Amino acid sequence: MFTKNQFLKLISSDLAYEQNMIYAIDKHGNEHRMENFADTFANKSENSIKIERMEHFNSEIFSYCLGLETQYDHIGPITCHSFYAEAGAHSFKMHSDPDKVIIYCCEGVKTMAMEGHTMGGNPLFTLKKGATLHIPANTRHQAFNESEALTLSFGLEKFIEDKIQT
Repeated sequence: MFTKNQFLKLISSDLAYEQNMIYAIDKHGNEHRMENFADTFANKSENSIKIERMEHFNSEIFSYCLGLETQYDHIGPITCHSFYAEAGAHSFKMHSDPDKVIIYCCEGVKTMAMEGHTMGGNPLFTLKKGATLHIPANTRHQAFNESEALTLSFGLEKFIEDKIQT
């Protein structure tokens, strides 16, 4: 669905920076908007790299979003961010999102933790290429970069007016 070569092509394009799509996640779990390829690539072994608005990248990702809409009987926007991390790279700290999230592993291996959930008694979920993980809304979770991985994170979002009413 999305490959490391496509990822590299996108983060080396001026368009991605002009559109404010590229972010790095530092050792404190904070994200910083990247201005250019040199800055992004300089710390790629330490920081996870996030690309926002992947639902606009190609028809395959867009179609996958439409499939999630049907599969989860979802009404509302579906966003997609990609995350690339080398082994040992920093990631977000334990956090929750107000919307359902589906993680799809494109390449490598991603390790995830979800508060209150286990896989066969194990508190960590290991996602290999082609695997998905459903994270319910408001569930605390965290990614660990024990291996190199390229993942897509699909947000099955509520409309903003619904979020501010709750």
